[in-house]
Amino acid sequence: MRALSRRSFLAGTATAAALAATGGTLAGCSSGDGKVHLELFQFKSEAITLFDQICEDFNAANPDIVVTQNFQADNITSLRARLVKGDTPDLITINGDYNYGALADTGIFYDFNRTDLLDGVNPSIASILDTLGTGGEGQTNGVAFADNGSGIIYNRDVFDAAGLEPPTTWDELIEICDEFTAQGIDPFYWAIKDNWTGAPAFNSLSGSFLADGVAAWYDQRRDLDSGTSFAELSPVFEKMYQAIQYGNADKAALGYNDGNQGFAQGKAAMYWHGTYAIPAIRSYNPDINLGTFAAPADDAADTKVVSGVDVALTMGENPAHLEENLRFFQYLMDEANMTAYCDEQVAYPTLTTLSAQDPALEGLQPYFDAGRVATYSDHNFPPAITLNAYIQQYLFNGDLDQLISTLDAQWNKVVRRINETA
Repeated sequence: MRALSRRSFLAGTATAAALAATGGTLAGCSSGDGKVHLELFQFKSEAITLFDQICEDFNAANPDIVVTQNFQADNITSLRARLVKGDTPDLITINGDYNYGALADTGIFYDFNRTDLLDGVNPSIASILDTLGTGGEGQTNGVAFADNGSGIIYNRDVFDAAGLEPPTTWDELIEICDEFTAQGIDPFYWAIKDNWTGAPAFNSLSGSFLADGVAAWYDQRRDLDSGTSFAELSPVFEKMYQAIQYGNADKAALGYNDGNQGFAQGKAAMYWHGTYAIPAIRSYNPDINLGTFAAPADDAADTKVVSGVDVALTMGENPAHLEENLRFFQYLMDEANMTAYCDEQVAYPTLTTLSAQDPALEGLQPYFDAGRVATYSDHNFPPAITLNAYIQQYLFNGDLDQLISTLDAQWNKVVRRINETA
């Protein structure tokens, strides 16, 4: 957990205590129809229709409650604006990233350890949210509903035709890259015109490399007197640059959508992106035979899957309709409803009793089952540090010393400023 370092997230508008005191008191209401009306603040555009159906089904089964979806594309900006007014939405879905942690640190979210909603959630997934931020010691301020996996997507048919299997170590990955090249096949399809597209490799490699845990390393790095430097991640950066030498020559000219389309067309054997890219790839080629494997460490025993909570459920610290809110969240966490969501959205369910059903996801499922899960490195970076741009530049020029010195300088400057305003 990150103590007070990000309490300035809402600075200049209202104190965290004031927000907590008013959280959830303005959104939900009881109208003249005698029903409790609740707002579901929802951020995933691809899930609008599904959440409308979930709300409709829940309302039919709970005639005393009406839940209505409010989709917000720019959800963090909108949520912050409402929080500073004390207008906390009743029911909130949010991505488990830096912004979630920054908000949780202010103490505005409910502690779900007071409920049974966390029962049955995979502990290695549930703990991801706690490492991002909490409102107090021992609190858990979000419930993991759907998860993603960041590894390497591969074309099973291309692998089969080449007579190759997914690698389990880094050396094996390089060996199959050489073999694909020898057979005239691009090992990877790269598209790094959009600067964030270099981050998946950084996240998945650092998750396994940081043996004591991603969150623990970044907690140490926040201590500016610890002597910790991004030079410690040099082996990760070196592997990234090594891997990007294997693949299409036009990588710098292609954006993310170009990458999805090209990979869907069978232009390479592998695609270094998380499972979030699978629906987009299939939109270009519904019949493509996809698989996934975790980005391999030097030793297979050290490999972890990097995962983030794609959808977390939360609400204000003092909700006006606690019982009704919890009833809706419990409905979402029902096995049948979670399965329906994850099947449609190509996501991993968070309950230990469930597994991903999509064949493309099966390669990463054993890591979830075994608790070999790490969080995203980039979820630890304050937005003021333009990590993606620095990584992109490094992938273009290979200047590792420049990357490390820039990251160290920017991290120290931004974290020092955050600590001074906390």
